[in-house]
Amino acid sequence: MPNICRPRLSDLLDVVRPTRPVASVYLGPTSACPWQRRWIQLADQLCSDGASQDVVDTIGAALRSALSADSAQGSLVGFAGVEQPPQVFSTPGLRHLDLAWFSAPAHVLPLLAWAQERPPCVVVAAGHDDAELVVGSARRVHLRYPGQAWREGIRSAAAASAALLEMEEARLLVVAAEDAVVGALWESLPEPVRRDVTVRWVGTDLSSSRVEAEVRAAAQSWTEDVLADFNERGRSRRLGVEGVDDTLAALAGGRIDDLFVGHPEDVTATAWYGLEPTDVAPGRVAGARRRCGLLVDVAVRAALLSGARVHVINPGARGAPEAGIGGLCRVPLTLVRS
Repeated sequence: MPNICRPRLSDLLDVVRPTRPVASVYLGPTSACPWQRRWIQLADQLCSDGASQDVVDTIGAALRSALSADSAQGSLVGFAGVEQPPQVFSTPGLRHLDLAWFSAPAHVLPLLAWAQERPPCVVVAAGHDDAELVVGSARRVHLRYPGQAWREGIRSAAAASAALLEMEEARLLVVAAEDAVVGALWESLPEPVRRDVTVRWVGTDLSSSRVEAEVRAAAQSWTEDVLADFNERGRSRRLGVEGVDDTLAALAGGRIDDLFVGHPEDVTATAWYGLEPTDVAPGRVAGARRRCGLLVDVAVRAALLSGARVHVINPGARGAPEAGIGGLCRVPLTLVRS
């Protein structure tokens, strides 16, 4: 059975790297409809897109196995192809119809949008005699310390928090504690963590709904900040690109640091790409060994494989690039705003 996990950047790189078509299947929240009936429709779509029976059987078996292992999995996203071993991701909260594509590059945009709204985080509940650190739903670290030495205990909690943040590739720390404990925890965090990590305090309310709200608020704030940066550095200082042709040209030149892409209004828009991450173009070039793919999938693949960050934006978002696609270009480090 394939590993069922939350998508990491390394996972997404493996999924978008193949140049040959990949089956991308999105299963919505658990349905009362029997699996066989759901799968027949998805399998028919994959076959009509050109998937072989081996690929259809492989992705179908992986998804069915994931659902059988835990019927409460909810939404699932799976990928498989000739060059792509089956990979299944658990995506609770992703409200998506059952949909399937067999295309190249793999269709990861809805998965990226889901992950963007739910960044990994470390949750800390600390007091004067103990602290508990939680990552996801499975990993917990419990620390106990004498009440008279609570500041030393908080320093241990801060060190453990920093280690978990690095391990989870997270930059969000949600803290539930009294004011004095929060202050001591903040002072004890290593300087790089205080510089790079967002800390959100929830008082003593550590309910799942409150934590989810704080995570979404942090994610929204980060998106707004990067769009503001796009307007300031991109538009005001002419360091940004907008529209299909200019964005693909910047990707081809390896100049994109942040790619902005929205869910396309024109779902038939295409672009051409080759083996190398930066081998992209809006149209076919005679003699070039390139494949044709959906525009957003080609742009996302090029950005991820060339080390750029991808931001999925809502249509009409304030400061969004024209035509729903654009980028902030790389500049000398002395000019990059922290």
